[in-house]
Amino acid sequence: MLSQFYCLFLLLPIYFFVDMTWAEEGDCRRLNRADIEGRLSTKTPYRAIANYDETPPKYAGCHPTRIWSIIRHGTRNPSESVILQAQNRLSEIKKRILDQPKPPICNAELKKLRQWHWMHLNATEDEKLLVAEGEDELIELAERMQRRFPNLLPELYNPEWYYFKYTATQRTLKSAESFATGLFGRHRIHTVRYPPPLHEDPVLRFYKGCGKWKTDVDKNPETLVNARRFLAEPQMQSAVQHVRSSTRLPDLQPEDVQLMYTVCAFETAWHRPRRNSGSMPDSSYESVWCNFFDVAALEALEFFEDLEYYWNDGYGYELTHRIACPAIADMFAAISSSEEKRPRRANATLYFTHSGTLLKLLAHLGLARDRKPLTHKHFASERLWRTSQIDAFATNLAFLRYDCDKEKPQVLVLHQERVVRLPGCPQDKDLCPLATLRRLYAKSVDHCDREEMCRVKAN
Repeated sequence: MLSQFYCLFLLLPIYFFVDMTWAEEGDCRRLNRADIEGRLSTKTPYRAIANYDETPPKYAGCHPTRIWSIIRHGTRNPSESVILQAQNRLSEIKKRILDQPKPPICNAELKKLRQWHWMHLNATEDEKLLVAEGEDELIELAERMQRRFPNLLPELYNPEWYYFKYTATQRTLKSAESFATGLFGRHRIHTVRYPPPLHEDPVLRFYKGCGKWKTDVDKNPETLVNARRFLAEPQMQSAVQHVRSSTRLPDLQPEDVQLMYTVCAFETAWHRPRRNSGSMPDSSYESVWCNFFDVAALEALEFFEDLEYYWNDGYGYELTHRIACPAIADMFAAISSSEEKRPRRANATLYFTHSGTLLKLLAHLGLARDRKPLTHKHFASERLWRTSQIDAFATNLAFLRYDCDKEKPQVLVLHQERVVRLPGCPQDKDLCPLATLRRLYAKSVDHCDREEMCRVKAN
């Protein structure tokens, strides 16, 4: 996305060293898998951040009666452009590494690099398709949610109880089917009903048809100014230098390093750690491209992407998160009871969508918000906006209505299967009164004129 800015690096001094004794046979030094998996931005596999505690949350005198959940698709293939870059430019880099008299990697990794290719992917036909790991992520997520809320998510499908919806993409369709598999079993998913999918779904993809957001944010060069400036910061320069050293290719450009990081991320997400017969991790499933990074380089590349998403999909512009109001209004409609004079909705509303939707919703809710806007100077600061944690593959957000014996209806909010307390709700307990939540987001429900917000005004 920022190829026009990479010329900033052409004047970098190249301090190069060739002490590669670590590359001798038998000494395959590599990063800890956890160090890699937790720093892959929006390509982070869900297993790296999932909550495996399946204990049902219990609140005296209250029980869950409704759920509204919106879920990002699971691990997928890259875009067409990334597949083509991997097949062409990364194959060139591979050849240049292998053509060195003594390639700077150990024999086991050298064998993997020789065998590496992405020719099994058809750039046009395979782009962004959900992969097997993505199916497993959604199956396992559904199973954990069902064990936490067995009465709310019963094993038998009933269209009056369950409402599933996905966007007009293969990756969300397959994610919905995988989630249904986790709830009902593979032999029952053919009974699940889905409404016709929409590419510009007003609830699941509210930003797609928003002309003003496209012009003022998505296509606005100023949106990328902080990411562009971070390219010249010492941390990013050091990351590029590290990869130049570890490959012994002193002329690698930042876009090459970014491509290596992206391929490392996808290959890591595709393959969860396996154990061999000796119960040791099987490194054959690990991406050879991750070898050329250290933790500091991964963190710099992760922050670079955090800046992009912060300004394009998060808190950078108010319009970006304001346009999430249709989803908030739909949530309140879904968790309101039939006694509140609203049309009858299913008890379990389950939506399957995309990264851009989840990030804008999180910002609309005030979650993962840092005290100051995130800029290129904030790399060393502790930050809440970490896409690796808040927007991994299969990222999920859920609102659960609880009916109580002695209180008015309450709401439990989960992000990544963990309880979160929204700004404005009580911070000393998990449940937030539905009336309080409704008051906090009254503007989102009562004054959600998306057409007006998205109108591009003539000059």
